[in-house]
Amino acid sequence: GSEGHVGNHVSPMDKTNFGLLLTEFRSQLDALGGKHYLLSAFMPADPAKIANGIDLPVVFKALDFGNVQGYDFHGPGSDNSWEPHQTNLSGALHTAKNDPSMYKFSGDIAISQYLNAGVPGSKLTLGLPF
Repeated sequence: GSEGHVGNHVSPMDKTNFGLLLTEFRSQLDALGGKHYLLSAFMPADPAKIANGIDLPVVFKALDFGNVQGYDFHGPGSDNSWEPHQTNLSGALHTAKNDPSMYKFSGDIAISQYLNAGVPGSKLTLGLPF
């Protein structure tokens, strides 16, 4: 679910290691003292990557907010979210009922996935195309 493009080097420990990395970043930022430094991350919109690739409780304990990808849902590429010869590239708030693509993406689906997993809405932003 979180392997990315063909040729990426992945490990079963990536999910755990991402949470550990952000926890360490948060610890180091907090150790600077004097003020609170924001820690944010660009987060996927693909429900499979959200569910299988991210330890959400650990990640969002460290983050001030996650910016959820709200655009480039379809297009040329090699992983399951990038179908060749596909239009409808811009971010959709909701999935079009006549969308012929095999993989369904929208801002609503992505944000709902995070909320249903217990991530507070106050820690989510949705990136939009312009």
